[in-house]
Amino acid sequence: MPYIFAVLVGVASLAFALALAMRRLKTAEGRIANAVARKQTQVERLRRAARGTLQQARDLRDARRRKASIELACEDLEQRLKASNAMDRRVYVLDDRRTPADLGWVVTVANPDYAGRVNVDLDPDARERWKRGRRFLVWGLDEKKAREKTNARYPDHKGFTIRAVEPHLD
Repeated sequence: MPYIFAVLVGVASLAFALALAMRRLKTAEGRIANAVARKQTQVERLRRAARGTLQQARDLRDARRRKASIELACEDLEQRLKASNAMDRRVYVLDDRRTPADLGWVVTVANPDYAGRVNVDLDPDARERWKRGRRFLVWGLDEKKAREKTNARYPDHKGFTIRAVEPHLD
């Protein structure tokens, strides 16, 4: 009888140990499954981040290409602007008074010694424009009247000279 009791106690303790081991195994399996799911989620997150990073790298390359082409266009535009600024294209309006019969005339007036005869404090750029000549829109019946209006405003005795008179094309 003691042997049977010992065997029963051994079987019971083995069954208890086996149940405890099974419980631990199930807990370990649950943890492993949870870790695998977290790993899979992390892998998907990393893949999305990598795709986003690749797309951002492509966008950055495209933006750099666009920037380079825009910079080239800006340089070209600046060069064209410098070339167009070499010749002053402004047209000043002498006065707005006119009759219906008046025609528009573009009169170029120059004064090489503007600083000495008219205004000493004028800035150098404006003096240079007066040396090259300024263009004025003048209304008059004919070229002679346009010259007379211009001479009245910019007289010869102050150093002004009329370099050209051209019809204004409306």
